Amino acid sequence: MPIDLRKHDPDDPITIRPETNKAKIIKLLYLNTNLGFTPAEIQDELDLPRGTVSGTLSRLHGEGLIGKTSDGLYHGLDHREDLRRFAQSLVSLDTMLSRYPEAGIDPDDVEQTGASAKTEIPTDRLQERDTPREEPTPEEWVAAENDEA
Repeated sequence: MPIDLRKHDPDDPITIRPETNKAKIIKLLYLNTNLGFTPAEIQDELDLPRGTVSGTLSRLHGEGLIGKTSDGLYHGLDHREDLRRFAQSLVSLDTMLSRYPEAGIDPDDVEQTGASAKTEIPTDRLQERDTPREEPTPEEWVAAENDEA
């Protein structure tokens, strides 16, 4: 998936790929930062092995990506708006993939393009442009909507 270099920050601290155990835990904890979960609750909720959950929670906490209360409850951090947006994007991705399973794309393809992608994206679903250009103007959006109707 191409990245808009005007908005790209190479120092972005979020380097978590969708469909990893880290992403699953981040999504669970950041959908509501007011909730705290025990490792057993996270294990049950996500259907992950116990060792995987405890190891991943330790790494996420050590990296400062999640919080842990003194009595062992893990939670999302209120000040990490970037991780909250990341979790919301994972929910959106899950929704899109469940609505359009025939697109031939799975979560592993999200950050992979071209020859390195595990699943080739059907070319009839891609819009090819001769030259890259800026975002469409509002007039172009209206014209495109009228063409589709």
